[in-house]
Amino acid sequence: MATTLKDIARKLNISQSTVSYALNGGPRSVPEELKERIVQTARELNYRPNRVARAMVTRRSHTIGVVFPELIDDPFSSVYHQLALNGIANAARQLNQDILLFTGYNGEGDEELISMMADGRVDGAVFIAPFAEQGTLVTNASQHLPCVIIAGEPPEGVSSFSVDNLMGVDQAMQHLYDLGHRKIAHVAGLLEMLDGRVRLEAYKHFLSKRNIPFRPEYIGCGQFMVQGGWGAGRTLLALENPPTAIVCADDLMATGVLYAALEAGVKVPEDLSVVGFGMIPGSADTYPPLTTVNHPVTELAAQAFNSLLAVVNGGEIPVTTVLDTELIVRSSTMNPKEDQS
Repeated sequence: MATTLKDIARKLNISQSTVSYALNGGPRSVPEELKERIVQTARELNYRPNRVARAMVTRRSHTIGVVFPELIDDPFSSVYHQLALNGIANAARQLNQDILLFTGYNGEGDEELISMMADGRVDGAVFIAPFAEQGTLVTNASQHLPCVIIAGEPPEGVSSFSVDNLMGVDQAMQHLYDLGHRKIAHVAGLLEMLDGRVRLEAYKHFLSKRNIPFRPEYIGCGQFMVQGGWGAGRTLLALENPPTAIVCADDLMATGVLYAALEAGVKVPEDLSVVGFGMIPGSADTYPPLTTVNHPVTELAAQAFNSLLAVVNGGEIPVTTVLDTELIVRSSTMNPKEDQS
């Protein structure tokens, strides 16, 4: 049978609460000499602390919750979620914290999820790329425990951590513009997500400021998936007046566009320039290597975790953090064959 606090107290002829204070660091102080005796006895009796009981005393679980977007199937197949979780897990390990994935959330039963978050099993929560409809959920959760958002619109009092989508799309579009492209299409991601919406608006804004006519037929929707990029690419390349360049809202969709071009006999970059967004692992291994916008997801997620833990430990709510992007030019872009002036 496992050793309990009561066993240690009985052996030392002291109160069980004193043993608890010594082993859990409070809430009351214990004389150093007595504390050393308690710790030594705990070792001799091979005592293993009950984490749940300890959390009730310290009011800390040393665990941070992670919530995926609602209705996202196979989250671990998403490169974005993999990179974000890597950043969170690396930061958690360095700070001796655990993470708990709330995988039961399906967009319904917000109250049940909030109850689980508020019952002491986690000290705070990270929401990864929440849908716009999850705003109420985040707001309600933040009333019970510290919360942060990665790539999403935060309610008042909740910090968000994102990449500068406007800068990234502008860098991609300017690169193509400088090469001479004017027939530039866009493959958008999920518009329920902030990154998808902002990148689409940034594309439209660039066209406007350069006095390039907006063509609705030049907008495809790829849902942040390779298959979606392939389908959107096929549609765009089948147009009577197809684009000479395509900017995709992420690298997975850009990879799908490359497949569509290969299938259609369209050479990249000779006949079509393609730019991605994200610089995910493998983006340099496509054929040709993909020109893309560096989106430091792992760094972003680690910063979000570190800031959240600082709040858990009594620090101030951090300001919203936006990281700069960087255009990485590879071999999937070049000057268009035709004169587009």
